[in-house]
Amino acid sequence: MSWELASTLVLVAVLLAGFRWYERERPQARVLALVAALAALAVVGRLAFAAVPNVKPVTDIVLFAGMALGAAPGFAVGAITALVSNIFFSQGPWTPWQMAAWGGVGVAGALLSRAIGGRELGRVPLALVCALMGLAFGAVMDVYQWTLAASQDLPSYLAVSGSSLPYNLAHAIGNVVFCLLIGPPFVRALRRYRRRFEVQWEPVPAGAVVALALAVVVGLSAAPARAASRPAAPLCTSSAPRTATAVSAPRRGRARASCTQGGPRWASPPLASARP
Repeated sequence: MSWELASTLVLVAVLLAGFRWYERERPQARVLALVAALAALAVVGRLAFAAVPNVKPVTDIVLFAGMALGAAPGFAVGAITALVSNIFFSQGPWTPWQMAAWGGVGVAGALLSRAIGGRELGRVPLALVCALMGLAFGAVMDVYQWTLAASQDLPSYLAVSGSSLPYNLAHAIGNVVFCLLIGPPFVRALRRYRRRFEVQWEPVPAGAVVALALAVVVGLSAAPARAASRPAAPLCTSSAPRTATAVSAPRRGRARASCTQGGPRWASPPLASARP
């Protein structure tokens, strides 16, 4: 078995385990939509800068996704970006390597966020991390090139790394520029969006529960007392038979009924004055 075939099989197993891990996380529909949107954004960014060798915002976007959404979503963003974007750049044995490398960048972003306690990095430190991730991605792709060499030893790896060094430096410098432009605001926007649909249940103190129960009991006991203290509305009743005398009313008035103790009686409105 060749180095290329063996390494490809290992990477395929790693990618399947990564997607299985993401599936077992059972992400919410909003997280799925955000992962798809970030992967689409990274694909568009890679296509937009296709004319510039190795200067792409993909690594930054994947790193920011891992920092804001977590390890599994970050891995998914990186792997999906490589797979979908290579539909335009052509698929090949390098695709699993790119998927694993960018997926690893997403996991590294989540580990970095956990290491700093979820705090926000400054613009310059975050740019340095993006540069480091660019060099790490290039090192992984150098290993892929090394598996295609005639011999897999240290001198051949150094030769491959030396030939790809200008491209890896261009990747790192591009990551720094993109991070200085959009880095911290991008991470803050992703974190703010995730906080909107996260619900965290916290234990309530026992004293608060007792006070709430007492307030409910007092409110329920006071409701009947308030209802009994209200005066009854007067009713128009009389033992005398009700008789009504129709009174002709002018065009501008109607007969009015008034309630008295002797029974209802009808009173006519004042007659309108005749027109001259």
